[in-house]
Amino acid sequence: MAFLALLEADLKTMTHSWVVRIWGLLLIAQILITIPAAASEGTAAVSLSDLLGTFPLIWAIVVILISAGAVSSEAGVVADSILSKAVTRYEYILAKLTSRLLAVIALYLASAITSAYLLSRYAVTSDLDTPGVVYSISLIGMLLVLLTSLAVAFSTFFDRSSVAIVITWILWIAAGAICALFKLENLSPVHILERLPDALSGDYSARAQWEALIGFTFASSVVIGAAIAHYVRKDL
Repeated sequence: MAFLALLEADLKTMTHSWVVRIWGLLLIAQILITIPAAASEGTAAVSLSDLLGTFPLIWAIVVILISAGAVSSEAGVVADSILSKAVTRYEYILAKLTSRLLAVIALYLASAITSAYLLSRYAVTSDLDTPGVVYSISLIGMLLVLLTSLAVAFSTFFDRSSVAIVITWILWIAAGAICALFKLENLSPVHILERLPDALSGDYSARAQWEALIGFTFASSVVIGAAIAHYVRKDL
């Protein structure tokens, strides 16, 4: 299948990317530097919350850099491939999106799960609740899925990667205000990060949990659908 061939090739490109490699090294350094100090000074929930919070706040720019050039950076090459019918537009955009999602989520989960394990074992005050940890890691993961989807989508809308990067970053910064405007509190990155220590300790409502997970799934699906619908009709 063309999709699998494209996905395999793009994953190889991602593993050789200096941005991805440096990000992986920085995540390892973050664990080695912050976890020992956090384990001896604070509660496990607060320490893990601080670490997870770096993904939508600090590492978001890396996710955008990885994803916002997925399509626009290869505009000339993909035009030749699609026009020669070697691959369909649908297969191309799905392969690009899937490879970015796999790279981002793999690095995120490796960091989050490792940190959660170390803090649960060695923190002075271990107040982590297993279902709360699973829920919290899943919630931040859904945030990253939405961010990656947005960046790839804007990569299809604009021919210049720099434009896609800037617009995605501005929209991400404004996400809290947008959610507040439409009263979508459980989807607001700001609200999620504020409630994260409590959620990691098991203090969260089932209603908020399902609203967030369903909301992010719906939002990501709409973004991906819009990107695909636009790209299959785009004049290359």
